[in-house]
Amino acid sequence: MLSAGLRDPVRPLAPAHDRPDAAARTLDGLFTRAARRHPLAPVVREGRHVLSYGRAELLSARLATALLRAEVQLGDPVVVHCEDHRQAVVAQLAVLKAGGVCVPAPRDLDAGQARRTAAVSGADTVLCGRATQRAWDHGGCRRSFLLDDPELWKRIAARPLDRALPRSAPTEPAYLLTAEEDPEGTSGHLADHRAWHLAMAARTAQIGPAGRTVTVAEHPTGPATLSAMWWAFASGSTLHARPGGLVAGLDGVVAVCETGEYARVLDALAAEPRPPRPRTVLLVGAPCPPELAARHAELLPATPLRAEFAPGRSVLPWAVSTYAAGQDPTAGAGPVVGAAPGVRLSVRGALGENLRTGQPGEVCARGRTLPFDVIGHRASPGRGGVLLRSGFAGRRNPDGGVELTGPRPAQAPRTR
Repeated sequence: MLSAGLRDPVRPLAPAHDRPDAAARTLDGLFTRAARRHPLAPVVREGRHVLSYGRAELLSARLATALLRAEVQLGDPVVVHCEDHRQAVVAQLAVLKAGGVCVPAPRDLDAGQARRTAAVSGADTVLCGRATQRAWDHGGCRRSFLLDDPELWKRIAARPLDRALPRSAPTEPAYLLTAEEDPEGTSGHLADHRAWHLAMAARTAQIGPAGRTVTVAEHPTGPATLSAMWWAFASGSTLHARPGGLVAGLDGVVAVCETGEYARVLDALAAEPRPPRPRTVLLVGAPCPPELAARHAELLPATPLRAEFAPGRSVLPWAVSTYAAGQDPTAGAGPVVGAAPGVRLSVRGALGENLRTGQPGEVCARGRTLPFDVIGHRASPGRGGVLLRSGFAGRRNPDGGVELTGPRPAQAPRTR
């Protein structure tokens, strides 16, 4: 994989034009800064394979040049569907450098889901491997770049880098995060570079930098991996992919996991005679039940737990619950969450009205660290940005927190 580029000497890339302030506030600009500081540092470690910051920077610039030559325009969506974490990192960087919008696709996507993803995003280009290309044979994307094809890398290495790179900007879309929401079909949340940058910076401000290693066991474009990688890259850290599971090698590192998977991780830890002690555990996605937090405290009493509520396979957190080392969580009717930095939570009725304290409804949010638009789904616009709906029921407590009580109840169709 990436064999042609991996033989080249590592060298930092010169900027195509002088935009230091703007570049520092884009995701690919953040990565470029880390690559210039530590070009030989490992950015991805997956089994015996290691990819350095400098190599990823060079290969992604070459791939971005190939995308531009294939007439990918500013703001064009490009699907990223990879089995390999190194491929996925290079692919996402390339799309961002070219000024495109990353559309991450789950590894086990079938042909029907591929068609729906292409339809809701409007993408006609996919960056993938031989194993994942099959889903797109009739999936609506007319052009595929096979990232595990050595001939591709030989061809693009022979061409000079496009002088227009990078073409990203802080307020331009960076990701379209898709989710299938039965019975409402597939929807996509558009998030710009600035929202990602602010959300990751807020996490660092609250719990500190990522440290030397951030470990994930999820596929390359899942929510936990996406959340972990940009936080790691901001600190110049290594993303350690462990497809076999999180248990081995967790001593002293940060572990990032989807909330739904963490119960199984704790089961595996409980079976270990001497379980490892991660520095921090970060959960993303669904709400963290109080009993799960209590079990974490029992098995890993010295490890802080941070649970970020990001519904609908999103990545950017709506709300945050933190449990300090040694803290004993109290089980209740449901988890109580507080708004993440830059987010305003509300509880809404069936017609979109803002409900008072104690009244049950659907938990909604808007804010500068959240997606700025939703497509293929009915969202409510308003002052302060688009109103996002979580699909979870809840009620506001007198102290300002929001108690999540379960899935959204049946209600009338939503209107704008």
